[in-house]
Amino acid sequence: MLFNADFATFSADIRDLRKRILVADIGLAREEADGIEPSEIVTRYIAARGDSGTRHWLRGLAKEHDAAQRFGPRLIDELNELDALSGRFDQAA
Repeated sequence: MLFNADFATFSADIRDLRKRILVADIGLAREEADGIEPSEIVTRYIAARGDSGTRHWLRGLAKEHDAAQRFGPRLIDELNELDALSGRFDQAA
């Protein structure tokens, strides 16, 4: 049997969770608008192993970076190499 105090606790937890999600969304939007350094994209890509949504987002940022940088190493190629290396390590395990 649930009491009013239990509902108040659930309600507070839900409000706190919604607030944290909103702050995280705002942080991501700001980073996307300000731009993330290529080294940060690579670091986050490695850390997001298994999170296809985040990796897809980071690949989009890498493509935008490459489009703005006509010369030099391509960031998307680095991410592809990381995927190839990751696949080799997964097969060895």
